[in-house]
Amino acid sequence: MLHLKFDLRGRPSVFLANGRRYYNGLSGLALYRNPPDQAVSLVRLKEVLDDAEQKIQAAANFDRIQIHLRNLAIKELVEMFKKIAGYLQLVATEADIPELLQAGVTVVQPLLKRKKSLAPAAS
Repeated sequence: MLHLKFDLRGRPSVFLANGRRYYNGLSGLALYRNPPDQAVSLVRLKEVLDDAEQKIQAAANFDRIQIHLRNLAIKELVEMFKKIAGYLQLVATEADIPELLQAGVTVVQPLLKRKKSLAPAAS
């Protein structure tokens, strides 16, 4: 199973730029063209991105209420991207990795646990 994620860290302006980049990548991704009703639609993602952009711009004057609204919008967007990554993890195969990387999705290699070998006691 593939482990996928989006880089959604950084200042609000960086976060928004990454969100727009991921949206554009998902728009061209064949795996995400017709997601089921349970998945986040591209139309809904675009609406939330636009709303977050407005709230980020409104919070530029350091108004506490606007900052709170901005943070809520960012949190909603992060949750949406987590749902998208979860859906893509279910439907993607290793053959889809190049297309996912092209769309901006990070493919995380799972950590393999090493078996501890018993070393003979030194005498």
